Amino acid sequence: GRYVPDTEDEKLRDGSYRKPLKGQTYEQWMLHVTTKVVGTEVNVQLSDFTLQNHKMHLLDPKIMSHPEFKLIKDTVCKDVSDIACAEVLHTTNRYWWRLVGRRHDVQSWAPDHRNYCDIKGSINPNLTRKFPGNLRTAESWVATILNDKAPLLLPDVALFMTPDDVSSLPYVQLAGWIENPKVVGTKLTHSLKEVVVWQHPPVIEVYNVREHGRRMLRVLEYTSNMSLCLHEVAGEPYPDRVSGILSLSAGIPMTTTSPAPTLIVTRSLSSKLGTQTLIPSRFLAGVLPTALVEKYIFWQGEDDNLIGEEMLSVVEDSKGPHSAGALTRLKVTLVKSPDVDKTGFCNSSADALVQRFPVMNASPEVEVLDVNRPVHTLLNVLAAPPSSLLKRLGMLLSRLDNLSHVLVWSETKMRADQHACTIDLVELPRVKLSFKSKRIETISGKVEHRLYSNDHDGLYISTSSDARDVAERLFGNVAHFIVLQNADNDLFVLVPGCALPRRLHQDGSHLSVQIILDRRNQEWIDNMGEIRCYLYPVHNCRAFLMTPSLASSMYLMVLYFITGAYQDVFRMVESCVSEELSAEELQIFNQLEFLGNDNHPDAHACRLKLSAITVGLGLGENSMKCPWDIRSELIEYVRKHSFVSSACRLSSAEEILLLKLAKGDKLPLSLLNRKAFVTAVDNLAQLAPGDYATVKLGVQKIAPFHNFDSGPDETILRDPKNTMMGSKLFGSAYSRTDQEQLAFGGQKALEFINSMVTSGYEISSGSYGFPLLYDLLVGITPLKLHPSDRTHNWGRLFVRLLPSAEFSKKKAEMSLLRILSENPTLASHPHIPKLELDSGMNKFKGMFKGNDAVSRLLADCHDFLRKDSVRPLIRGPDVYRECESQSTIVLKPPESFTRHRLWVVPRVADYSQSEFELDVQNCAAVNIPLSQLKAFASRPLSPINVDAFVRFLSRVDSRLPHVSADVPFDISGDRATKTHCSESSTLQQITSDVRIVCSKDEAYSEGMHAPVYSP
Repeated sequence: GRYVPDTEDEKLRDGSYRKPLKGQTYEQWMLHVTTKVVGTEVNVQLSDFTLQNHKMHLLDPKIMSHPEFKLIKDTVCKDVSDIACAEVLHTTNRYWWRLVGRRHDVQSWAPDHRNYCDIKGSINPNLTRKFPGNLRTAESWVATILNDKAPLLLPDVALFMTPDDVSSLPYVQLAGWIENPKVVGTKLTHSLKEVVVWQHPPVIEVYNVREHGRRMLRVLEYTSNMSLCLHEVAGEPYPDRVSGILSLSAGIPMTTTSPAPTLIVTRSLSSKLGTQTLIPSRFLAGVLPTALVEKYIFWQGEDDNLIGEEMLSVVEDSKGPHSAGALTRLKVTLVKSPDVDKTGFCNSSADALVQRFPVMNASPEVEVLDVNRPVHTLLNVLAAPPSSLLKRLGMLLSRLDNLSHVLVWSETKMRADQHACTIDLVELPRVKLSFKSKRIETISGKVEHRLYSNDHDGLYISTSSDARDVAERLFGNVAHFIVLQNADNDLFVLVPGCALPRRLHQDGSHLSVQIILDRRNQEWIDNMGEIRCYLYPVHNCRAFLMTPSLASSMYLMVLYFITGAYQDVFRMVESCVSEELSAEELQIFNQLEFLGNDNHPDAHACRLKLSAITVGLGLGENSMKCPWDIRSELIEYVRKHSFVSSACRLSSAEEILLLKLAKGDKLPLSLLNRKAFVTAVDNLAQLAPGDYATVKLGVQKIAPFHNFDSGPDETILRDPKNTMMGSKLFGSAYSRTDQEQLAFGGQKALEFINSMVTSGYEISSGSYGFPLLYDLLVGITPLKLHPSDRTHNWGRLFVRLLPSAEFSKKKAEMSLLRILSENPTLASHPHIPKLELDSGMNKFKGMFKGNDAVSRLLADCHDFLRKDSVRPLIRGPDVYRECESQSTIVLKPPESFTRHRLWVVPRVADYSQSEFELDVQNCAAVNIPLSQLKAFASRPLSPINVDAFVRFLSRVDSRLPHVSADVPFDISGDRATKTHCSESSTLQQITSDVRIVCSKDEAYSEGMHAPVYSP
C-alpha cells in the first residue's frame, strides 16, 4: 500500500532499496528505508502523503508573489488560490519545497555575500590579454569600435580578452570588474561585466554577470544598436554613434549588481525527461531573439539542453477551449567546447543549434511530432560572414524590424551548428509578415530562388539595383523599406507601419532630417490592428507612388516631413484629410505636433496648408485638429515668404482664409499689412487694362538707435586737442606686459578677449581703453586666436563695440580710431606714429604738463595724417541711408508670369478643362517649336497624327443612353455632408460635374464624338 512516482530512482520501484547494506544495523536500515531513500510516498493504508518524512503545509505567500513563480502560478496552479507543499531540504542558504501533485519543486536561495572579485576563477581564466594592449594588426577592428566608447560606457574598468587571434571572428568577448557603490555591511566590492563586440556591423553589448541559485548567468544591460541586437533593452532609447554609424542605443552600461535572494523552479514530469530547470527570460536576452523568448517558456534538462514550450493563446468556440494556431516546440542543443570549466563559475562556452519542431499537442510530457510540417533550424544573422547571403538578407530585413524580431529559418536537416544550409522561411512576427523561398525558372531558363511574401500574393523581394534606385529616388532620405515586385515587373514598396517615427534632435546648430524609429512602442503597435505595414504600388512610369489608404498617405507624409521633403508633403496634404480618424490614423496625425520646432520656410507653408484644408472638419476627439497656432505660423510664413519654394507657396485665397482664422484680439501689423496686400493681389484680375491698385500699409515706428557709420569724423585733422580727459588720466595706467603671449593664440588669447568684453571696456579705461585699441589697429599688440587672424580686424571689431556714448562724441581719440579702422593700409603704414609709454613718475608729470603719452600720440598722428602724401589715402566710411517704412504700394496687373513671380503657384486648380493657357511669350526663350507648345496646351498627342490610330463614335452609335442632368444618388442625409466644406464645395462640385457630363452627352448626339480606341 505504499506508492512512489515513476520519477523516483528505479531501485525504489523494484524494491531493491529494502536490501540491507553490509555492516548496517537494523536501526540504521529502518531509518534509511523509511526516511532517507524515498522522496515522495503515498501510503494508502494510512491515507498519508509524506515527503522524506515531512508533512504538508501551504506554500509561503512570499514565494507565491515572487516574479519567478508567476509562470507556475499562471499555468500549473492557475485554478487554485493556495498551494500545498512539503519540505524536501532545509540548509543554511536554501529552502527546498515540493509542490504536492504538481511535480514541480521550488528552491529559495539566500543572497550570496561572497566577494567574487577575490575568488580565483570567478572571471574567465581564458581572458588573460589586457585590452587594448598587444592587439595584432588584423585585430585593430576591436580597437576601432571600442577604444572611444569604452571610457564612456565603463569608466575605469580594465577589460581582458582572449589571447587567441580574433581577426576573422564575428565577435569578441571581453570581461572586467566595475567598482560597486560603497554600501555599509556588504562585502561585494565589484561587479563582473562582460562586453561583446560584434565586427560586422559594429555593435557593442554590455552584460552583468549575476548569481542565480549559485549559478552565474548573464543579463543584457546595454546595446549600442537596438536594430542589430537580439534583445530590446528596457529604457528610453537614445541616438548614439559607434564607428560613425548612427543608431538607437538603449540601457545603462554602468549598472552594478548586489546580493539578492533568488528562486529556482524545477519540474520532474517523467523519468525520461528527468529534472528540468526553468530559465527566466532575462537570462536569454541577447542570446536568443526576443521573438522566441517572448513566445516560449524555456526549461533546461540535465544534459544542459533547452526545451522551449509555446505559451499558448487559448480560444473558445464550438469545439471548446483549444490552442490558437499550429503548435511548435523549440529544442536548443548545446555544442559544448572541449575545454572543461573547473572553476565552478559557469565559464565554459558552447554553440547552440536552435530547431523548431511541429507538434500535434501541447503536452510537455508526451511529444507527438507533426510529420506534415517541416522542422526548421534558426540561422544567426549576426554571426554570418559579412559578404554572405544570410548577412545581406538580415541587414535588408533590419529595415523592417529589429533583428530581435526577425527569424530566418532553414529546412535543411542539420546535425551540427556550422553546416551549410538553405534559407527557406523568413518570419517577422511583430510586423506580421513572412516570406517563403521558392525555386523559379525564368523564361530564359535561368533558375532563381526568390523569397515570396505569404501575405501579399505574387510579390517577392526584389534584388534588382534598378528597382532599389527607383524606390530611393521616390522615398528620399527614408530608408526603412524593402522593394517587392511581381512577375509583371510591377514594383511595390513595403514600409513597416508599426515603427513610431521621430526626428533626431541635435544641438540646434542645424535641422536634423534623420529618422529615429521606435519599434517597441506597444501603444502605437496596438493601434495598428492586424495589418502592420503599408504597401505602396509604384506607378508604371516610375515617377510617383500610389497610396492605397488614408493611413498610408498620412504615414508617408509624416516621413517626408521628418526628412525635410517639404514639397512632397505639400503635394500630399490634400489627400490626407478625413472628417473622422481611426486610432491608427489619429496617432500618425498626432506626430505632426512633434515637428512644430521645424522653422524651415517650407515647413510653415506645409502646416498652414494643412490648417486651410481641415477647416470645418469638426471638433471631436478623433477629428483633425492641427496642434499649432495659425497666427504664429502666419507671422513666420510672412516673414520668410521670399524663401518659400515655389511648390510650397500658398495661393492668395488660402492666405486670405488663414488670415481670417488667425486667433487673437488684434492682428499684428505685419499680418494686417499682409492681409491688405493679399486682398489687393487677389483682386488684380478684376482691374481694367492700365488701371492699378493702391495698397495702404500700416507703418511701425522704428526704435531710435545710434548709427556708428553716421558719417566721417575729422576731429583729429582739425582739432587734435579736443580730447577726452579720461583717456589721458587712465591712459597712464596702460601697460603692455605679458601681451606677447597673445600672439600665440589659444587659451591665453581667449581669456584676454573674455576679460576685455566682460569688463565693459571704454576709451577712458586704463587696461582696455584707447591705448590698447590703438595698439591693436596698428599691430603693436599681436592678438590672435587663429594663426591666420589679423590683429587689425580684432581692433576694428572692438572699436565698433564701444558704447554709443563713446563713439557718438566728436573727439580726437574717437576720430583717430575711426580713420584707422576704415583704412587698414594706413594703419600698417611704416611711418605711422607709435604709442611711446612713459615710465615711473614721468607718467604723472607729463599728464599735468600736457605732454603725456596719449597727447604726444594725438599730436604726432595729427601731423602724420595731414601730410600731402598721406591725406589722399584717407577713405571715409560707407554711409548708407537708413531704412524708412513704406506706407503705400502700387500694384498693376502682371503682363506675364515673370511679373509678381512669387505669386505664381504651380498647381492646377481645375483638371476638367479641355485647354490650358500657356505663356508662349515667356516660353520663347526655350527651344520648343510653337506647334508643339500649342499641342501641349490642347492635345499633346496630335503631333504623331493620333487620328490615324483612334476611331470616334457617338453615344448613339455606341447605343448608349443619354446622361441625366440629375445627380444619380442622394447623400444629403449623411452626417458628413453637413460640414461647411462639404456643403460649400463638395456637393456643388458633384452637381456641376454631372451637368457638364450631361451637356457633353448632348453635344455628342449632335456629332461631337467621344474617342474609343479601336482594337
